[in-house]
Amino acid sequence: MKKLFEDDDNEHFGMERARILAAAVPVVLIVLILAVMLIRSQMGKAKEDGEDLQQSIMDYADQNMGGQPTEDSIQTDSTSVATRPEGEDPAQDESQDHSEGALPDAEKGDQDGADAQETPSNAVSSPTPSRGAMKPGKTDYSKIAFHKEEQLRDMMAYWEDGNQKALNDLVYLDHYIAMSYSLRDTRDFYYYGDTNPQGQPHGKGIAVWADNQYYYGDWKDGVRSGEGTWFHYHIHFTENKNDLYTYHQYVGGWAGDLPQGEGSEHYDFDESLLKENVSYVANLIGSYSAGLVDGAFYMTSIYADKSTKEWNAEAKGGTWVYCNETKDKKGNRAVYVDVNDPDNYTWMHPRDNKGIGVPCLISKSREEK
Repeated sequence: MKKLFEDDDNEHFGMERARILAAAVPVVLIVLILAVMLIRSQMGKAKEDGEDLQQSIMDYADQNMGGQPTEDSIQTDSTSVATRPEGEDPAQDESQDHSEGALPDAEKGDQDGADAQETPSNAVSSPTPSRGAMKPGKTDYSKIAFHKEEQLRDMMAYWEDGNQKALNDLVYLDHYIAMSYSLRDTRDFYYYGDTNPQGQPHGKGIAVWADNQYYYGDWKDGVRSGEGTWFHYHIHFTENKNDLYTYHQYVGGWAGDLPQGEGSEHYDFDESLLKENVSYVANLIGSYSAGLVDGAFYMTSIYADKSTKEWNAEAKGGTWVYCNETKDKKGNRAVYVDVNDPDNYTWMHPRDNKGIGVPCLISKSREEK
C-alpha cells in the first residue's frame, strides 16, 4: 500500500512540474524575443543617429515646397566639393578627418602667401546645373498637348496638401514636361492663382518656367514676394553622366522675384555620380539678398557613404568671407569651418568666390540688372 501512495506522489509531482514548465516556457520565450528586439534596436540606433541631422535639415527645407535653375541665371552654385584624404576612414576621430583643402595637423595655423604648403587637395565649385546638362532625347515635346491651367490647378492642390511625392510624380509626366518645354529660351511663366485688378499674380499662386522650374507661394504685383518654395527638377532624357543633381530646392523669403531674407537650400543627388572621399554640400540655412548669400550660414555636407559633416560660414554680397589669411600654393582660401573642429576648413579659389547664390533661377529681375 505504501508503494502505491509513493507512485501517486511521484505522478502528482511530475504533473506539477509539467504545469510549471508549460507556464514558464512562454515567459522565457517572450524575454528572449524582447532581448533580441532590444539588441537590434541598439544596433540600428547608431545608424539612425547619423542620419537624424541630414533628415532634419531635409525636413526643414521640404516643409513648404518649391522650384528650379537655368543656364542664364548665371550664378556660381552655392554648394562646394570637399575631399577626404585618400583611404581615410570616415568613422575615425573628427580631428583626423579633413575636408578638401583642410590642412594636416603639421600645416595648420601659421601659413600664408608664398610660405604656405600645398594642401592635400583643393576645394572647387560644384558643377552648376544648367540646361546644357539636360540634353533633349527622342521625344518631341513641342508636339505633346498640355492644358496649363488644369495642370497647374492640380499641382497647386497637391502643394497645398503637402503631397511632395505626388508633385515629384507629376513633373515627370509628358504633358507637364511639354508645358515647361514650351517656355524654353524665355523667362516667361505660366501662372495659376490669385491676381490683382490689373491681372498680375498677387496673393497665393503657382507658376512654371522653362527647364522644369516651379514655384508656389506669395506674389505681389506680378513677381514672387513674401514666402515661397522653388524647385528645379533635373529631368534627363538621355543617359546622365555629368549632372550630379536630381533636384534643387529653395524655401524661404522672396522680394522682387529673387530670394530675400531667411531661407534654405536643399540639393538632392544622383548617388551613382558621387565620388568616394568627396564631400558635397547638400543643405544650407542662412540669409539671402537679391538671390545671393548674405549673412551667417549653417550647412551640412554628405559623402558617398551617407556620412555627414556640419559647417559654418559667413557671406557678404554673394561672396564667402574667408576664415583666415591662409592660402595654399594654388591660392585657395578657407571659406567654411567645421562645426566640430575649428582647425578644419573647406577651401575655394577667389576666382570662384563671387556671385554665390541660388543657381539657375529664372527671373526677369535678374535679367534687368
